[in-house]
Amino acid sequence: MAGYGQDSDSLAKGKGSGPWAKGLTVQFFHAVDPADHTAALVSPAAYRSGRPLLLQSHGWLDGTLAEQFDVTKLDPNDSKSWPLVVPQQELHFLNRACKRPSGALDARRVLHIRKPCTVVPELSLTMVRWNGEVSKREEEPNDGDWGRYGAPTSDEYMTALVEKGVLAHPTLAGKDTRNFELFHLFVASSRDVSNINSFAPHFAKLLKGKRKTCFWMLWPGEWMDFDDPDYACYIARQALFGAMRSCEAVGLRSGFPHTADLYELITSKTWMATLSLDPVVRLPAGTLVTKESVVLDAKAAAENALNTLEHIRQMNPFRIGSDEPAAPSEVNKGAIRKGVVKVGFSWENRFVLTFSSLEQLQRQLTQMLNQDGCYTSQCLVQEWVDFDFEMRLYFLPPQGKDWAPGALLEPARIECNGWGEFPDPEHQVLGQSNGSFSKLPETTCIKKWDGDAEAWEAAKKQAVEMSQRLLAWLRTASSQAVPMVRLDFMAKRIGPGKARLYFGEYCEMGACCLGWQEG
Repeated sequence: MAGYGQDSDSLAKGKGSGPWAKGLTVQFFHAVDPADHTAALVSPAAYRSGRPLLLQSHGWLDGTLAEQFDVTKLDPNDSKSWPLVVPQQELHFLNRACKRPSGALDARRVLHIRKPCTVVPELSLTMVRWNGEVSKREEEPNDGDWGRYGAPTSDEYMTALVEKGVLAHPTLAGKDTRNFELFHLFVASSRDVSNINSFAPHFAKLLKGKRKTCFWMLWPGEWMDFDDPDYACYIARQALFGAMRSCEAVGLRSGFPHTADLYELITSKTWMATLSLDPVVRLPAGTLVTKESVVLDAKAAAENALNTLEHIRQMNPFRIGSDEPAAPSEVNKGAIRKGVVKVGFSWENRFVLTFSSLEQLQRQLTQMLNQDGCYTSQCLVQEWVDFDFEMRLYFLPPQGKDWAPGALLEPARIECNGWGEFPDPEHQVLGQSNGSFSKLPETTCIKKWDGDAEAWEAAKKQAVEMSQRLLAWLRTASSQAVPMVRLDFMAKRIGPGKARLYFGEYCEMGACCLGWQEG
């Protein structure tokens, strides 16, 4: 692919004008992969210690031709035929360790060059990403892993996003186009992220694009910063959402995963309690329990939680037929005594504990809210749900006026998975998943339901119908429709041709897609 930019005075338009002379001032498109920690990135200005580390991996830079170049002899597949360009010596090249790479200002072969111009790029994209130590622990591939490209916080994911997203976009990187600039704002602590607040106005002025957006490739957490690499990429939620809001306030759109307000709402899990009175979404009864109440009287806090769940279930009962099992669980049909305790801003089932009695709930609340280094102020208590497997629906909602009011949105993909039995509450471990995970193809789900394909179709229909309310509710929280969301449901067969579904979770854009490349 030969490309010189579609801008005026590009080589692509000057093929008949003869060779370009040695020493000619040009602009070249710099492109490196920041996953390579030794790669030469560009600092917009001389870096000063204590400021956020903003470096550019892709964009047009000034330089001069180190030798005469004849465009007619260019072979895009042979780098030896590419123009030889010397970068402008005033450029500030740094790697992720804030060190100047050797040879960064030397002549290099580049594919994309153009004569100097001031054309504004269509897009300025900044990835706010982790630059600290990460876990080197290798794990065998499994059904619950993140797939080939890893999690959004990983270098592999961001490299794939650029290669398969940005560089495949016809407006940004067509055959003769390089119409974007890509920056990376590197952070290694919650303090680094907090420093973005004061940096945001200056940051916005550095970006030249017609559209400016930030991709926040970090996870919010309610933990102190640890040196433990297993906690890499987790940022104190106040710092993360504060930085996001500061950037949004100066016109830098949060393009990934969501705006600060919506990202915080989804990942907080507070909606699991506040939405549990809505009969359409069929959430298990849930309530929020404060740390204060547990510290003062853990037994009373547990009693109040169970009593609140009973109130919610009385106000919003699951309607069942005479020949159908109890809902949402058989064990709680007389009174709620079994359920789960979980906290927001956590993933992969790592901070979920079960209980089967008042005494166990008291212990689990105390354990959950008194973890070393955890400053969460509340946790969620939910009643237990009997289900056979989990059904995940992936939606890509239309944007703006393309989403007609009342239009039925179909999922782009449906996947199912099974969860193994939780160990006894006394043997559950915080910080690790307490239940095994396995992907289930449609054929396995139907087989699990004694070959009842009619029940399978009923489950899918219910999930899609319930999703309409859930997607609409997200629009009450943000008038801008989400570009992608995953909705998780718990499915149970309750008789021939009959299924019952409960809503489990909203999952933000960037949540695990189980290796789905198109997702």
